[in-house]
Parts: sequence; C-alpha cells; structure tokens
Amino acid sequence: MKRLTLIIAFAAMTAAGSAGAQDFRAVINDPQVQHSGNTEWSNDLLVSGSEPQGRPSGVYRNSNSTIYVSVPDTNIQSGAAIVILASSDNGVTWSNVSALTPASVIPKTKMVIGSLDSVYCFFISGPIVYCWNVLNNRVTQVRGTGFRDFDVASSSTGSMYIFMDSLGTNNIPRYGSSDGGVTWGQRALVTSSGAHPRISFSGTGDTLVLHYYGPVLNDTATSIIRGARYRESASGTLAAVGSFIDVVRSNARKEQFEAVRHGTAAWIVYSHEESGNSDIRCKVSSNGGSSYYDSTVIGDVSGMNEIWLDAKHHRRNQGGVDVIYQSRPAVESGVGPAMNFTTALRSSPLSFLPSARFSENPPSFSFIRYYPALIPYYDATGDAGAIWVADFLADGAPARSLYFDRMISTLNLTAKLEACSPVQDTITVQLRNVTSPYEIVDSKKALLSNLGTATVNFTNAVSGTSYYIAVLHRNSVETWSKSGGEMFVNGQLTYDFTTAASQAFGNNMILVGSDYSLFTGDTNQDGLVDGTDFNAIDNDAFAFAGGYIVTDLNCDDIVDVSDLAYADNNAFNFVGSILPN
Repeated sequence: MKRLTLIIAFAAMTAAGSAGAQDFRAVINDPQVQHSGNTEWSNDLLVSGSEPQGRPSGVYRNSNSTIYVSVPDTNIQSGAAIVILASSDNGVTWSNVSALTPASVIPKTKMVIGSLDSVYCFFISGPIVYCWNVLNNRVTQVRGTGFRDFDVASSSTGSMYIFMDSLGTNNIPRYGSSDGGVTWGQRALVTSSGAHPRISFSGTGDTLVLHYYGPVLNDTATSIIRGARYRESASGTLAAVGSFIDVVRSNARKEQFEAVRHGTAAWIVYSHEESGNSDIRCKVSSNGGSSYYDSTVIGDVSGMNEIWLDAKHHRRNQGGVDVIYQSRPAVESGVGPAMNFTTALRSSPLSFLPSARFSENPPSFSFIRYYPALIPYYDATGDAGAIWVADFLADGAPARSLYFDRMISTLNLTAKLEACSPVQDTITVQLRNVTSPYEIVDSKKALLSNLGTATVNFTNAVSGTSYYIAVLHRNSVETWSKSGGEMFVNGQLTYDFTTAASQAFGNNMILVGSDYSLFTGDTNQDGLVDGTDFNAIDNDAFAFAGGYIVTDLNCDDIVDVSDLAYADNNAFNFVGSILPN
C-alpha cells in the first residue's frame, strides 16, 4: 500500500520555550487505514481494538457529518503517539486519517472545533502543551513549558481559549488565540493557588465557565472547587464577569468534575468519595453560575460506585446538560460495570432523567484515567455520542478496546390513515417492550407527510433490542407493528405499515387503494369503534361543527355524513385495537 507522508514541523520557539520540546510531526495516511472486522457488538461499536495509553477525546464536524477521535495509542500505528480516527457513518466504520510521530506516551488529548470549521487536537507531552490542526496538520507549541494539565474550549467566533496548570507553582494562566492556534495572546494570571482547570462555553452566548481546585491541599482532590465566569469581549479576548466563588466546599475526595452552562442554568457535576463509597453529584445554578444550590446525587445506580464522568451541554428541545458516567459494583455481586447516561433541561436543571445504561461492554478502570468522553453533535437532532474503554473477552481473556455509541436512534416510518388521505396528520409513536406488560420505552410525536412518511428520533432505544412500534392518532385505532417486535441496527430502523396487513399486529389494518392504512373512527380513544363514537360524530354533524376536531375523520375540517359513513362501517365490523395479550 502506498502511503503519502506529509511532515510539518511546528513553528520556531524561543530558547526558553523550546527546552525539552518534542519535535512532533504530523503524518497524513493516504490512502486512509481502514479497520477490519469492525462490526456492532450489541449496542457498542468498536473504534480501536487496543487499550489507549492516555485520555481520548472527540468532536463532531457538522460540515461533513464526521466524527473525529484522537487516541493516544502507540499500538494502532507503528511509530505514532496519537492517531486521528474518523467516521462518517455514526461510528459503524472508522478510518485512521492521520497520526502524530514519533511514538510517545501522551496522557491527555482534547479536541475542539475552531475557526473556519477546523478540527484541533490539543495534547500534553511532558511539561509542554501542543496544538495540532488535524485538517492541515500544523503542530505548534502553546506558549512556554512547565505545565501538568490544561483545558481548552472554543467560542462561537471560533476563537480558542486555553487555561493551563503550572507544574509546581499552582499558577493557572490563560491565553487566547483568534488565528487557529498559530499565535496566543498575552498571558493572564487566573490564580496563584489553583490546579486542574476545567472550562466550557455556554450553549447560548459566549460566556466561559471555569472551575478548578483551590486553594490546593496536599491531596489535591480534597480541595475546594472554585468557580469563575468570563465573557468574550473581542475575538481571542476574555473579560472576567463577577466574582470568584467557592462552589463545592466539601473536603471529601472529588477526583473529577466538569461544569456546563446553558442560558441562565449552570451545572457542576463531580465525583464524591467518602468512607470508600463513590457517587456522582451535581450542584445547579439558576443565575448563570453566580451561586449554586446544594448538591444532589444523580448517580442513582443501586449498589454501585459511580466514578469517572463527562458532562456537556445539549441543544435538544430548549437545551440542557448531558452526563455520562461509569459505575462498578460497590461489593462483589456478579453485576458487571456499566456506562450510564442521564440528562436534564435548563428549565428544570435538577430534574435528571433516570439513569439509562449506555453500554453493553463493561467499562474498564485504569490508573491511566482514560475517562469516558461525550461527543455532542450539535446538529438538528441534538444527537450525541460517547467513547469509552471497555473489556472485551478475546479467547477467554479480557482485552481492552475503545468503543463508541450514540444516543439517538432513528425510526424511518411509513403509515397511512384510512380516511385522511392524501392529507396527513400528527401522530404519536411509541416504542414498547416486547414482553408483558409491554412498557413504553420511548414516545415521540411526529408529523406524517402527504406520502405517509415520518422520521422519528428516539433517545431511549437500544440497538439490538426488539420493540413493538405503536402508532396512535387522534381518531384512529391504536395500531402496533407485527408480532415479535422490530430491532434498531446501528441506530437505524425502517418500518412500513402500508405494504401488507401483516405489518400490523393481528393484521389489523384496511386496504385503501394500494396502501394498508390504520382504521379510523375511534374518536374517544377507548380502543373500539362503536355507537359512542358514532353519536359524537352525529352530534357534531348536526351542529355543523368544523375545524381540527376528533370527529372530523377525513380531515376536511367539516363534520358531515362522510365522517359518519366511516364510523358506521367500522362499528358494524366491530373494528377495534388488537394488541398483544
């Protein structure tokens, strides 16, 4: 295989700044290296078949609908320190698009989308932080040397801001760049008594939220977590807003924390360890981070210790926060570790949904601290993915690999209504378990097109699990998909009720032209078309009622004898819903 290699050395540095700097070089893999045998295992998709040697990260680039993941792993490509893996099909297949040489242990990477829709990978090697433009493969050193940690974020203008933890001094300086990391502005000191800064930009506006340990105790993770806010005053420039505050005052171990803001709501999500027990806690602000409520536990997996987390804002509905975290049994119980997901809206910031298992592969725990990483899509659906390291049994022995999964599963549905054609209407689509009592797993409203098609995005569906699809309409008979249930594969499912009566449970549809359609006439939604429905239609017809009302079966905005005819015929034939027992 021919490989085209592009080598780009980073810009010249000052003598002080270049001391100990590694001459990292970017390698473009052309053609790209394809993974082999990358198939879905239950709900999880394999990204890389080896264990990372540092913390991976990822972003979603809307302009080309591609996920980029940075993996510090010298095993994926010979001689490489980091590889960039990309997927344009929501994680089903991955390509190794570029790599960073020479081989070196990289403890942490952080990817961001910057100006001109560029993709950047920041990483730390030794005491130096670097910026790698993944699209043009320029690698530059971020300011001087002597750092042990960093965090970076990008504003809506595309400017990037980095906060760094100075090794040995507890200084946290910050810098801004408006030219894609080529140059960084003047140093601004945040604090001389802090460690491990964590930053994020608000989901609305350009307010940056900062949290860090400080003042730093001997056991850093027992320190108070402090908070501050900044606003972008010009491209590449931040201005402090308000005062620094103590956010989490507990001296219990808080090994990890992340902060998120969306509108006037702000969250800090952190691990809390006390007396050998760990859980995930959250404090919430309703004034953009000026003050926070008392903490609440959101890691609610009974009998489990919840550790290692990530949190990002989302843009579904009105926007809010997504949280993913790993859990493992507090005591040996035969229950395996799991990756869990929960979410909340900014209007009810403490109303987190019950935690849902996000992974099938049991997540791994390591002193390397490759935390799970959320990858928000920030697209029209508000989708999100995540990467984590999991144990996979290979020849009877656990082998650690990097996996990906996405949150939203998409149903491409076709259904038609007996009397309401070609004009269609709003329906409710439910996913239900295939075993009694057939609980509702997820429910969404959708608008059928004139062709009877709708795209329905579910957040609770799990690929590889069978569900009944239930369609409800304001005056139609509730209709379920055929016996046995249907399964999402790689987050996708296509189901067409119109092709045959057998597509409905109990063959419970009527042929209208060439399409099988849902029976009409159940105006009171009691599961049966009978005299009660007929009388309601008759009364409205007598009163010349019209508009968007349930007794208008044929959707012409008039209740008349044509609507009565449909109800009378279906009542005579004892039409009603047919559901699993």
